Amino acid sequence: MGAFDDLLARRRALWLDYADYAGALLAGGAVPWLDVSALVAWQRKAQGLLQSDVIELPLGAVCAAWLQAHPALRTAMAAKRRTLYPLRTLLADEALRRHLAELAAGLRASFAAQPLALACPSPTRWLLDSYRQACGEAPDVGDEDIEDAAVYVADFLRGFGDAGLDVLLLQEADAPATAEALGRYQPVLNVAAHYRWALGLAAPAGADAGTAALDFVVAPQPAVARYAAQLVPAAYWSGGEAPPCPPGGFRYAGIPGDAQPEAVLQRLAALR
Repeated sequence: MGAFDDLLARRRALWLDYADYAGALLAGGAVPWLDVSALVAWQRKAQGLLQSDVIELPLGAVCAAWLQAHPALRTAMAAKRRTLYPLRTLLADEALRRHLAELAAGLRASFAAQPLALACPSPTRWLLDSYRQACGEAPDVGDEDIEDAAVYVADFLRGFGDAGLDVLLLQEADAPATAEALGRYQPVLNVAAHYRWALGLAAPAGADAGTAALDFVVAPQPAVARYAAQLVPAAYWSGGEAPPCPPGGFRYAGIPGDAQPEAVLQRLAALR
C-alpha cells in the first residue's frame, strides 16, 4: 500500500476512469486492450492529457474485449447452464491470464512512479456478467453461489501477486453494497491483505456502515473506511457541482465517452 499511502499523504488525489473518453478521443472508440504495446502507448497519451493520479487496469473491459476476439471461449463458457460455470471457465483460461499479467507488467514498467490499481468486478458482478456474456440472460444467484464465485476470483487474483499492484478496486453491481455481501467476498479480501494491496469498493448505488474493513469506498456519500473517497457525479461534466474532496482522501471520477474535450479540461482544472 506504500505508493497509494504516499499519494494521499502528499495531495488531494484525483483518480480518473477515462477509458471511455480517452478511447473515443485517442483510439477511435476502440481501446487496444488486446495489444500490450499499443495499450501502453494509449495510456501514455491519455495520461499526458488527463493526468490521473492512479493508473487503472479494468479487468471487466479487457475480458469483454477478449471474449469478442475469442468466440470459442464464449462457447465453452456456455457449455453448461450451471450458475458458476461461465465464470469458472473464463477465469481458468490460461491465455487470458497470461495476457492480463503482461498488461499489468507493461503498465507497471511504464508508470513506475504512480499507484497501479486493478479494477476488478466484485464476485457478485462478475458472476452475473459472465453468465450474461455466455448465455444471454441473467442467472438465479444465491448466497452460496456468490461465496463460491469469491473463491474463484480470489484464486484468479493470486496470479497478480508479482505484478507490482498497489490497489485492488472491487466494482460492485447496481445494488447497494452491504456488510453481508462483503462477508461473502472474504477470500478476495484475504488475497488483498496477503499481497498488501489497498482494498477499495466502487459502490455507485451506495454502501452501508459495514465497510470499515475496506481501505476506501467510492460512493456518492463517503463511507466509513481507512480513507474517504468521493465519487464525482456524472452531471459534473455537463456543468454540475462537484462535491469537495474529503480531507486526507481522494475523488474518483469517470469521464463520459461523449464529453467535449474543451469542457473536460476545464472541469479537470476545477477538480484540481
